[in-house]
Amino acid sequence: MNGYGTEILNDYINKNFITLLILTTIIVLILTNRKNKITGTGLICFMVLITFIISVAEYIEIWADAYNKDYRILYYKTTLIYWLYPLLTMLLLYITEGVRHKILIAIPLIIDMIVTGLDIFGLGLVYSFRKDHSYVGGTFVYLPFCVETFYTLMLAVYSVRFLKNRKWAKGIVVFFMAGIVLLSQLLSVTANYNLYMPSVAALLILTYYFYMSTIQYNEIHDVLIENEIMLERNKSNLLLAQIRPHFINNSLSVIRSLCFEDPENAVEMIDHLSEYLRDNIKQIDDERLISFDSEMESVDNYLYLEMQRFRGRIEVERNLQFTDFAVPPLSVQTIVENAVRHGISMTGNKGTIWISTNRVEDEIIVVVEDNGMGFDVNAVDFDGVNHIGVKNVKDRVEKLLNGNVVIESKIGEGTRVTIHIPVS
Repeated sequence: MNGYGTEILNDYINKNFITLLILTTIIVLILTNRKNKITGTGLICFMVLITFIISVAEYIEIWADAYNKDYRILYYKTTLIYWLYPLLTMLLLYITEGVRHKILIAIPLIIDMIVTGLDIFGLGLVYSFRKDHSYVGGTFVYLPFCVETFYTLMLAVYSVRFLKNRKWAKGIVVFFMAGIVLLSQLLSVTANYNLYMPSVAALLILTYYFYMSTIQYNEIHDVLIENEIMLERNKSNLLLAQIRPHFINNSLSVIRSLCFEDPENAVEMIDHLSEYLRDNIKQIDDERLISFDSEMESVDNYLYLEMQRFRGRIEVERNLQFTDFAVPPLSVQTIVENAVRHGISMTGNKGTIWISTNRVEDEIIVVVEDNGMGFDVNAVDFDGVNHIGVKNVKDRVEKLLNGNVVIESKIGEGTRVTIHIPVS
């Protein structure tokens, strides 16, 4: 770059240092927060670009006067300025409120752009320049000011609406923005403070972006707290679903009777109940996968207790051809418990539970089937409240294994639950 170009660049930077500093700050914040996807970031970036162009355009007039350039350059600069300032204010309006009729709202800007654009050809409707660079106002000289003021007043109206709806933070920020824009417009008209307008625009963009970032962070924080509360509630529901008072009470009743009839069997049943309770309570807060063999130990403890309770009414058949894989804790056990609770125990007759595993190509298949009551799958809502156990199994298989759970059932014939686990 030659000395002349360096001089112009240095002069531009000196006169727009604050503007460039604020715009750079906004860009750094956007890049830093790009993963958070702050609402309106796209419009903010566009507004940053517009503000930068305005700063360059405002400097063109200073440059043209200082170096006695062709006065026709000022026509292009002025038209661009009369386009961009109302556009910037309109975008502030768009970003602060989801304007429904965007095209309708843009009509004043379109009229402004057409009328001021015609002045490039020397019509003098809004402005014109003499050869000595002096500005001459036309018949519609205040048109750009009126258009920008229209959008500013709409900002003020929205700020009042936010305040009425008790959106205090947003209302105050938007009202502040509207006030600053209006004050800047008045100063540019009455005192010719155009050189400071890009800095004001950059400050407004920074203000709103900072506000949106704060709001989004607060919303994320609220969502995290809500999710944490829901997680704790689901854990409590899961605990109640897994360790049912009736099941514990029935098991204890069986143990009590065995204490008189068969003390050794009572001791063994107590051991299985202890293992069952320990496994269930331990795994409530544990999101780690466990081996299928470990899961089957929990299943065996549960089935032993139920087989003692139902005394010959439950048979279990296993066909475990593949066991070298991991599952979420209490997943297969929950399905087996449902087979006993809602399947076999409801019939009053002897029933069978089949548990099988196999690997077919790149998929592990676990099947739990019973010949109990069965039910209408389409009539059951697995909403996580009435069927917390099954819903939890489905969610954890999807989340932890990228697999899925398929439930098939026919009334009077039984139920088949299949867990599909892709091989990683």
